[in-house]
Amino acid sequence: MLGYLYQVRIALLWAARQSTLGNFTLSVETLDDVSFTDDKDATVVLQTKHSINSQAILSDLSTELWKTLRVWMDGYVSGEVPQDAARFLIATATVSTGSACAALATGKCERNIESAANLLKHAATTSTNTALKDTYDAFLALPPDQQLNLLSTIYIVGGEPNAADIEKTIKEAIHYVSIRHVDVALQMLEGWWFKRVVYELLNNGQGITRLEFDSQISEIQESLKRDALPINDEVDSLMVALSELSEYANRPFYKQVELVGAGSGRIRNAITSYLQAFRQRSAWMRDDLLFETDLRSYDHRLVEEWALLREQICDELGEEPAEAELVKAGRAILKWAEDAPIPIRSGVSIPWVCRGSFHMLAEDLKVGWHPDFRDRLEVAFDTGAMAHLPADETI
Repeated sequence: MLGYLYQVRIALLWAARQSTLGNFTLSVETLDDVSFTDDKDATVVLQTKHSINSQAILSDLSTELWKTLRVWMDGYVSGEVPQDAARFLIATATVSTGSACAALATGKCERNIESAANLLKHAATTSTNTALKDTYDAFLALPPDQQLNLLSTIYIVGGEPNAADIEKTIKEAIHYVSIRHVDVALQMLEGWWFKRVVYELLNNGQGITRLEFDSQISEIQESLKRDALPINDEVDSLMVALSELSEYANRPFYKQVELVGAGSGRIRNAITSYLQAFRQRSAWMRDDLLFETDLRSYDHRLVEEWALLREQICDELGEEPAEAELVKAGRAILKWAEDAPIPIRSGVSIPWVCRGSFHMLAEDLKVGWHPDFRDRLEVAFDTGAMAHLPADETI
């Protein structure tokens, strides 16, 4: 399982790196573990090998090496993978000094294709591993020029961080997304990436393009600017089922909507918005994108706007309004709160942030919809539980 997760994270890391070099379409589990194509021809293919053993060594006799070579030989001979495509073996195991793997390193000084060919032929002719005999025979059967041509396209990258530690490397690759909030940027990028890879695997998709990857990066950058905040996709898609409404029937914010005669649809929307705002605001604080003082300042602004609107509506009611008029006025106040365009930051346009924040304030009795919401709620709830709030307290 770690091997598969490692493969997906390696794909993300290489996508971040390749996006600075040129166009690509990335695929998982097609031509190889990970492949990059340009105009439908593979330019880079990757094999990933993850080992739980931190002392693992990649030598000329390693099964992981020869299984990878077999895949690449088959693709080379069949032409399924272009013969000049770069082939990378990415492994957490350390490369053995003086081995063919070391001779196929990425650095120009270390690379020695002829030495690698000789070392691999020696391993193939002397190994007693019968399980790999067919692979050894296939390599030895390649003409010498094809052996050298194939090996010239192979690069061994050993000693790489494991599935957990590679997170630091990915952060370094995407540091430009948000220097201040790189942890959040990675969390958002990986959340999208894993879903995107799953979609590709399930639907035999056409691959993930550089344009799509860069577009997601840009979206994350925009959401992390000082005048913006990222919206969690799961929170944004949250919807409370009608069957769940009764679970909230004794909550003050629920009663507040009920007091003004709103229908079940608006009660459902109130609950959904309340949960969305509560969870999203909590997430922003956990990620240090907002602080308690920011939220108190925003809530204070909401209460001030509500107080003004409430006074305006109540002034039109006259001296002794009938209950029907009070309820109608309450629905008007509620409608205003549902539609109020008061963003927590100028770059945050999601309406449920403001709407849900109002319902959070209604839960704490800082705002209300019915002009006499405090008196009415005292009937519904224990009077003593509300005694700590002065009659005209707002925030």
